[in-house]
Parts: sequence; structure tokens; C-alpha cells
Amino acid sequence: MKKILIVEDEELLLDAFISALKRRNYEVIGISNGKEAVDYIKDNKVDLIILDIKLPDMSGLQVLESIRKILPSVPIIMCTAYDSFKTDYQVWANQVSDYVVKPVVLEEIEAKIKKIFNE
Repeated sequence: MKKILIVEDEELLLDAFISALKRRNYEVIGISNGKEAVDYIKDNKVDLIILDIKLPDMSGLQVLESIRKILPSVPIIMCTAYDSFKTDYQVWANQVSDYVVKPVVLEEIEAKIKKIFNE
């Protein structure tokens, strides 16, 4: 079973992601801030990370940099309400697999996950 870590501070969106992906038979871990996410991946293997760019304790780009030091090749889907980040070189330079803009359509994120996992 593939394990997905979702790092999202909007509780309703986090719950929606978790519910939808568990129904698709993924193991899903939800974390609402960057520091906890970085600490989690230090001790746990994940197959994919969905990462919000705007988090309460640190920016998603800072979290991304920290993740890449620990897991240089794990697929990451960036998630944000700000479409302008799509052209931000920092996001793509750190080997991000994909990008979604809020409000997220769950079917869109599921399709991106299936593509990443070659399902």
C-alpha cells in the first residue's frame, strides 16, 4: 500500500484529502505544519507528499528544501491558492513532480497521484 503524506493547514481540505485518498486504498498521514512534516519524514518512509506552499510555521518552500535533504527523490505535489507560484523557479528547481491550485478538485489530485504511481 502506497503511503501519502499530506501537509496542509486548512483542516477541511486536509480532512477531504485524507478521506478521498483512503477510499482509494492509500495509507494517508495528515500533518498541519512544516516542522512536524519534516520531523515525520526523518523517521518514516513515504511514497508521495502533497505539500501546501503556505503553512503557519514556515513556508512550503522551506519545507520542500528540508524534505529534499532527507528524501531527494520522493515525488511531491505542491498545493497552493496562489497560481503565481507555478512560474516560480524555486518550486520547479527542487524537483517537484506536479502542482495544483486551490480550490482543489479531488479528482484532479487523484489523477495526478495515479500518474505519479503509474496506476
